[in-house]
Amino acid sequence: MFGADAAFLLPKGNMYFAGTLTDPRGGIPGGDMDGSLAFGAGFGNPIDAVGVQVDVNITGTDPLGDSGGLGLKLGRALVLQPNHVIFGSVAASNLAPWGDAAAGDTRWNVTVSGMTQIDGPTLIHPVMWTVGYGSDAVLVTPGSSTTEEGFFAGVGIGVTKYLGVAVSGTENQLNAGIGLKVPGVEGLNVSFGVNDITDNMERKQKVLSVSYSINNVFGG
Repeated sequence: MFGADAAFLLPKGNMYFAGTLTDPRGGIPGGDMDGSLAFGAGFGNPIDAVGVQVDVNITGTDPLGDSGGLGLKLGRALVLQPNHVIFGSVAASNLAPWGDAAAGDTRWNVTVSGMTQIDGPTLIHPVMWTVGYGSDAVLVTPGSSTTEEGFFAGVGIGVTKYLGVAVSGTENQLNAGIGLKVPGVEGLNVSFGVNDITDNMERKQKVLSVSYSINNVFGG
């Protein structure tokens, strides 16, 4: 789900590692590129109890690790049907920040997301949707990095076995991206997209991410 948080979280025992490159930094025209790293793990049982995902976000890469914070998401299944599931979550980020990130506030959101499928002639196409409300979801004025509370939403579809597309938005910004599951390398995914694709808020920004997930690292 490019550009919008989802209520789904890592299953117990799974881990991921990700790197992201954005251009320009903060979506400010003429700015340099920026990079960030993240890794996390899943705990608990979101089916019968509550699932927990813990993330470490490294936002300072020059030097590596000089800025960042922790993230925490709690989620649970709300609806479980053979072809349709819905999850709900609450999440917080920029917890216990260090470096430049310490100047920012803790961010939070509440999200509901669902997964269903469309049966095509030869393939089953998974469809994901998400809606939520967050503390920093909406840019306040064009050209400014100031944010405020507001709604966000998104929808994505698996077009082929390896390719998916997604669009998301807030009250004044539209994002769009594609995701690629790398053939022959289990757990490796690449995504590319554009935030504020219409430049309505004058924060148009290209985003390239590479992630790798591992199953059952410490018991599923």
